[in-house]
Amino acid sequence: MSYMKSTKEIKALFHLLDDPDREIFDTVSEKIVHYGKAIIPNLEELWESTNNNEVQERIENIIHKLNFSETEQSFAKWFTADKPNLLDGAILLSRFRYAEVQEDELRKVIKSLYQSCWLEISNYLTPLEQINVINSIIYSMYKFFGQDLDANKPNHYFINDVAETRMGNSYSIGLIYQYLCELLDIPVFAIQLPRQYLLAYFDTAYNFFDTHKAPSLKIQFYIDPNDGTIFTQNDVDVYLKKYELSTDEFTYQPLEAKDIIVIQMEALITLYEQLGDDDAVKDLNKLLQIRNL
Repeated sequence: MSYMKSTKEIKALFHLLDDPDREIFDTVSEKIVHYGKAIIPNLEELWESTNNNEVQERIENIIHKLNFSETEQSFAKWFTADKPNLLDGAILLSRFRYAEVQEDELRKVIKSLYQSCWLEISNYLTPLEQINVINSIIYSMYKFFGQDLDANKPNHYFINDVAETRMGNSYSIGLIYQYLCELLDIPVFAIQLPRQYLLAYFDTAYNFFDTHKAPSLKIQFYIDPNDGTIFTQNDVDVYLKKYELSTDEFTYQPLEAKDIIVIQMEALITLYEQLGDDDAVKDLNKLLQIRNL
């Protein structure tokens, strides 16, 4: 990132960063943020050249505001799109924590996964055989592994971290799995059961006795995104009965990309509340509110 030309106003604003008057600092901060991310290299240079801890902390807060503001604007565009790209949404969520996501490296991993699956999958395979191929590549060849949600590790939610470490949870690995299936034109989508986040292989059911009736979607089987375990409808019914969990008409419907990202945001908010990170909770709630605008 190149440096912004240092004008008299910028120098004056930087000079006021150590002003003890909070109101003056807030005004200065807002004016600096107005310059946008192009001013970040200037701020980083100032951070390195000062020994004042308070000024350094204020600079860090301003840089965070600049990065977060861009993330807000990007999410506003993503949420208002008719059919937003699922991977793009996951990358935006990663930028909440990692301002400079190595997007090219992430997409290389996804492309490599896709190519490995594409070479092995054909139209002659049954749905279960197709999923077994994908499972073998994701969990055995590439060594992806899902941790339980109660592991309380925020990095398990961020797709760039997951792609690098191969360690995630049902949300993040499920997102990679679903996006991979989308590229392969395989009808696998996320569903939100009570207390359980699963993937489901959907089959299109046609009513041959009523040709005017639109085809419906029927789930053939379920997939645990943590390790690829296959569940039948009977397995799911037993689980729901055991824990006395109720379902409704939306339980077995495939989640849209927007819903998937919102569910991850909500899960992250709960996690950060448990970890006592009030700033992260506040920022995530701001991003979540964009969905309802």
